Amino acid sequence: MATIIQIKGVVQGVGFRPYVWKLATSLGLKGFVRNDSNGVYIRIEGGTADRFLKELKSNPPPLSKITGVSVTVSNEWKNPAESFQILESEGGTEKAVQISPDVSVCGDCQRELFDESDRRYRYPFINCVHCGPRYSIIKGLPYDRPNTSMAGFELCADCAREYADPANRRYHAQPVACPVCGPQLRFCNNVEAASSRFITRQDAASTWEEQWVEAIHAGKIVAVKGIGGFHLVCDALNADAVAELRRRKARENKPFALMVPDLDWVRETCELSEAEEKLLTSRERPIVILRLKVNFATREAIAPNLNTLGVMLPYTPMHLILFDLLKRPLVMTSANYSSEPMIHTNEDALQKLSGLADEFLLHDRDIVNRCDDSVCAVYSGQTIVLRPGRGMAPVSFPVGRVRRTRRGRLGEPSLPCVLGIGADMKNTFAVAHDGWITLSPYIGDLENPETQEILKTSIRRHLDCYDLKPELIVHDLHPDYFSTRIAEEFASPEAAVQHHHAHCIAAAVEHGIEGRAIGIAFDGTGYGSDGTIWGGEILEFDSRSFERKFYLKPFALPGGEKAVKEPKRTLVSILSNVEEASSLFMTRLEASSTLKILESGINCPMTSSMGRLFDAASVLLGACELPTFDGEGPMRLEAMADLTEKGYFSFKIEQGQIDWRPMFREMFNIQHPISNIQYPISREALAARFHNTVAEIIFACIQALPTNLPVVFSGGVFQNRFLVEGIKKHPAFDQRRMFFSSYPNDSAVALGQAAFGISNIEQGTAEC
Repeated sequence: MATIIQIKGVVQGVGFRPYVWKLATSLGLKGFVRNDSNGVYIRIEGGTADRFLKELKSNPPPLSKITGVSVTVSNEWKNPAESFQILESEGGTEKAVQISPDVSVCGDCQRELFDESDRRYRYPFINCVHCGPRYSIIKGLPYDRPNTSMAGFELCADCAREYADPANRRYHAQPVACPVCGPQLRFCNNVEAASSRFITRQDAASTWEEQWVEAIHAGKIVAVKGIGGFHLVCDALNADAVAELRRRKARENKPFALMVPDLDWVRETCELSEAEEKLLTSRERPIVILRLKVNFATREAIAPNLNTLGVMLPYTPMHLILFDLLKRPLVMTSANYSSEPMIHTNEDALQKLSGLADEFLLHDRDIVNRCDDSVCAVYSGQTIVLRPGRGMAPVSFPVGRVRRTRRGRLGEPSLPCVLGIGADMKNTFAVAHDGWITLSPYIGDLENPETQEILKTSIRRHLDCYDLKPELIVHDLHPDYFSTRIAEEFASPEAAVQHHHAHCIAAAVEHGIEGRAIGIAFDGTGYGSDGTIWGGEILEFDSRSFERKFYLKPFALPGGEKAVKEPKRTLVSILSNVEEASSLFMTRLEASSTLKILESGINCPMTSSMGRLFDAASVLLGACELPTFDGEGPMRLEAMADLTEKGYFSFKIEQGQIDWRPMFREMFNIQHPISNIQYPISREALAARFHNTVAEIIFACIQALPTNLPVVFSGGVFQNRFLVEGIKKHPAFDQRRMFFSSYPNDSAVALGQAAFGISNIEQGTAEC
C-alpha cells in the first residue's frame, strides 16, 4: 500500500522537500518527494502516514504556506523504495503553486556574512533556502534554478555539493551562490560604466566598499540595485544631499523613506509599539510608517509638514554590509523620475538615471519581476498595507464557496480563471485560480504609458507561468480608465464592477465574510453607477450586487480634475453652499473665476467624494492649499490634528444623503486661515473635530440601518491613522462584526474585481 500526498501553496523554494525528507527519514518511512506544477508530491510506501501528516500540518517549514493537502491511498506499487528520496521536479497539466515573495536575509546567513572563516564572508548575495530572492528572479514553474535568472550562474564544486545535500540548508536553494560562482558587484559612474567590470572583494584594487564610503561621505547620490529594482540613496543626515535629491527628482514635499542601521536608531527617533517593532523586524521587512517623537537635523527635509517617518531595516546582505561600513541612516527611495516606474535593469539605470545619480552600485543578477518596497503602518494593532510589494506580495486569499468547473490531476475540482485588471491609481492585478485569488505586487499609476506596458507584461508573465487563460476579465465601471482599455486587449469576455463595490468585496474576501454585509467605502474618486463621481458611500452588498444606502450630499468640482490638483476650487464649491461664508473670504481665495465656472455649470461634475471633503477641510484650516503629491492635503490635516480633542461638528442625514454643510458652517464660523481674529479653539482642535465628525457620521449611518450585518471599512480615506483609531475607540465600535481592510487604497480593487468575477460565473450572470 502507498500513501500519496499532494501539497499546494507556497511550498517551493522554501525548504519543503528537505523538511519532508528529514521528517520521513526520522520516522523510518520509505518513498519519495518531488516538486511538480501543483506543488509538492509525496509518496510514502508501506507503513503508516498518520504521524507524518500530523507533524507536516502542525509544524511546516517557516517560509511555507500550505493551502491544500490531498491524500489518496494506492495498492499499485511493485518496486518498494529502500529509503526515502528526493526526486527531480516533474511538470503537470495544471499549475497550482503559489510563488513566494522575496525574503529578507535570515539569521544563519547573517552570521556567516560576518564570519571571517566562512567562504561567503562579506559576500553581498549570500542566501539559503530560508531567505533571499524568490518572486523577483522567477521566470516559470516549477521553481527550479533553470527557471530563474540564476540559470546563467553555474555552480562551483562547493556550492554544487551544498545544493545536492538534503541535510544542508542550501539544498535546492535556487539562488545559492558564492564569490567564486555567483553574482558580483561593480561601483561606477556613467563615464566608467562602459569600461568597468564586475569585481569581487578579492580584487586588490579599490573595492566597491571603499568607493561606497567615499561617495556617501562626499554627499553624492548613488543608484543602488537591490532585489526588485533600484534605489536612489544618500546620507539622510546631509541636508545638502537630501535637498539635491529632491531637486533632481522634482519631488517637492513627498516624504522620503529611510533605511536605518538598527532598532536603536528607530527607538531613539520614533514611537515604536510592540506590533510596529515586530513588523519592522519581520522577514518581510517593509517600510513602516511611525510617529516621530524627537526631531533630528534633516527631519523637515525628509518628511515636510508631517509628524510621521517611513523607516525600514536592512533586508539584504548587501544592505548589511553598507551599514557595517557606515552606520548612518540613508534616504532610500525608488529610482525613477516622478510618475515613472522604478528602474530595474543596469542598462536602463545607466541611461535613465544619469541625471539623478552621481554613482552606481550594480550587480549582474537580472531582476525578472520588479518589485518595490512594501509600505505599511500599524493602526490599533492591525497591519495596514499601503503598498503591497517586496516581501508581502504576491499574496493569496481563499475564494470561498463557488461553483467548480473542471477536474485537476488528482481528480480535485478546480475553479475557473478570472483576471481582475485593477484600478488606474496604485494599480495591482489579481488572478483567481484553483481556489485562491493572488494579488500582485504594486504596479503603479497607469497614466504613464510605460507603467501600462509593465502591467500588461506582468499579467502575461503570470498567466504564462501558470498556463492560464482567463475565462473572464473584470475591470472598473469607468469606461475611460486606462485599465478598462487594457482589459479590452485580452481576448477574453469582460465584466465591469463599480469601484466602491470592488473595494467592499475585497475587504470581505480578506476577512472571510460571505453573504450580505455593510461596506463603508470612502475615497477620492470612483465612477458611480449613475454616471457621477462617488467616494463617500455606505453600501449594503455581497459579491454580486449592492444597494447604495447612504452617501455624501453631492457637490460640484469646478474644473473637474483641476479641482483635485487645486483643492481651493473644491473649498469654494463647498463654501458657496454655506451662507455664512463672506464675500471677503471668497475674494481672498481668488474665487471669482471658480464661482463663474460654478454658475455656468460647465465642466463641474458632481461628486459625493469624502476624499475631496478632506481636501476642502485641509485648505480651510490652512493645512495645505496647493498639494504637490496625491493625498498631501489629508496627510497634513491629519498631522495637524490634536490627539486630545474629543469634540465634533454637526451634520444631518436626510433621505440617504449625508449633509456636510453644518460641519463646514461651524468650521468657517469658528476660524479660517486668513483671519487675524483669535478664536478660543485652535486649528489643531478643529482638524481633530473634522476627523471625529467623520467617525460620528459613520456610526450614525450604521445605527440607522435595520440589520446587524458585518461591516467592512475600505477606501483610501482609511489610510488615515487618526480616523481609523478614532473609529476603533468609539463606544459604538463592535470588533466582533466591524472590520477594516488591511489594503484600504486602490491596490485592493483588483482583489474585489476577481472575487466579483468568480461569484458571477458561479451564478451564471457573466458570460464566460
